[in-house]
Amino acid sequence: MFDLIPQGGYLPKILVVGVGGCGCNTINQLSQAELSDAVQLVAVNTDAQSLASAQCTSRLQIGDHSTRGLGAGADPDKGLAAAQESEKEIGELVGAADLVFITGGMGGGTGTGAMPFIAAVVKRLGKPLVAVVTTPFDFEGDQRNRVAQQGVDRLSAQANSLIVLPNDRLVAMLDEKVTLVNAFSQSNRVLQDVLQGLTVTISQSGLINIDLNDFVTVVSHQGRAAMSVARQQAGDALADTVAHALNHPLLEEMDLSRAKGAIVSVVATEAIELNQYHAIGALVQQHLDRQAQVIIGLSIVPELECELELMVIATGIPAKEERLTLGERFDNAELVNITDFLKEKEEAQEQGERPYEMRPDIYDTPTFICTSSLKNR
Repeated sequence: MFDLIPQGGYLPKILVVGVGGCGCNTINQLSQAELSDAVQLVAVNTDAQSLASAQCTSRLQIGDHSTRGLGAGADPDKGLAAAQESEKEIGELVGAADLVFITGGMGGGTGTGAMPFIAAVVKRLGKPLVAVVTTPFDFEGDQRNRVAQQGVDRLSAQANSLIVLPNDRLVAMLDEKVTLVNAFSQSNRVLQDVLQGLTVTISQSGLINIDLNDFVTVVSHQGRAAMSVARQQAGDALADTVAHALNHPLLEEMDLSRAKGAIVSVVATEAIELNQYHAIGALVQQHLDRQAQVIIGLSIVPELECELELMVIATGIPAKEERLTLGERFDNAELVNITDFLKEKEEAQEQGERPYEMRPDIYDTPTFICTSSLKNR
């Protein structure tokens, strides 16, 4: 149960691929963070000028012939064509990785079109893949949001786990005076925190160990995922720390009770108490299904700057639209009691009134809507 022998030897290779303008911006921020040598950052774009400013050592310009380095022009089909043209280079890029993260924005051309194809290449090579994407602000219009949703759906079919960060959550959850740059920085911080926590967890031996294969096992539960890192300072309530790790305010709303698996990584100093570790496990379990596959580990870091650090990655969560049962679909519908309706109709006929009249403007309206509107007349 306990592994006290330093692992040494092979260090798992984690590849983070930022695609398109948004993805490359994320790579730029990650390049400023203190990440393990196990993490390799790669910028991928169709825009040569934007790619040149990427602050990482590995860059891949896709679609040299189809886009001529001028970008995809907000056209996902061009982004897809560019990725298809560079399929060989993409395969070579991800071939040596043990775990792949792909990140970018949905709704534009390169990210929306290229990310699902890149994910398909990763899947074909048998590499575990976690995708982290943002979706547009509502004010960007129905067309861009529709394109983004189509991209999310295609990517979801290829990635093991998909994490969605709606831009509108930035407005709802952050201070209204926050700058736009800092707001996007907070969004990127979700991936940064998890990468840092993940590399600490799987690249060193823990008191209660979690290895790369444990992570792969949990990630293999395909579907939506939630991930977050919470840090507890002296005096903070443990229940609040666990709640924050389970419900990051910038992620899309999800029902964690439907998760099929979870990784819970606790990083603490040697002062951590048994009852604290037990309480963390119990609090996490309260939010998850009893049948969920939960792997919990503990790493001791004597120089940790906080009391403890908690990373939670929950996977295999159905998308919101997939979770609706028949009863839930009618929760907001106005239903008519047919017995009451027929009784009202009979009373109206006895009084010589016409209970309703057929109007041309309702001929094409579904029957249940017509019935509901008639009841309210």
